[in-house]
Amino acid sequence: MRSWLSSGLTLLATLAAGCVVGSEGGGPSGRLMSLDEALARRDRGQAVLVDVRSAAAFAEGHIPGAINIPAGEIRTRMAELRKTGKLPILYCG
Repeated sequence: MRSWLSSGLTLLATLAAGCVVGSEGGGPSGRLMSLDEALARRDRGQAVLVDVRSAAAFAEGHIPGAINIPAGEIRTRMAELRKTGKLPILYCG
């Protein structure tokens, strides 16, 4: 299993409004990427988009194909992300 799933909380530490974060290269610290890059990775089957806003905000609108895991639930729902076998790309706002 890829080690970038080992610390979802480290990824969240880099989130800011309107950003997209992915973690690659085996490290848990994310990096900012453009929405275009995130969508390209999703389209190639390399990544899963994770909307970290509340369920209510997600219901109001989100990127098609994204899953919703509110920021406060990332730690307890890491197994869900591991099962995808894909790079989790977290986004908000």
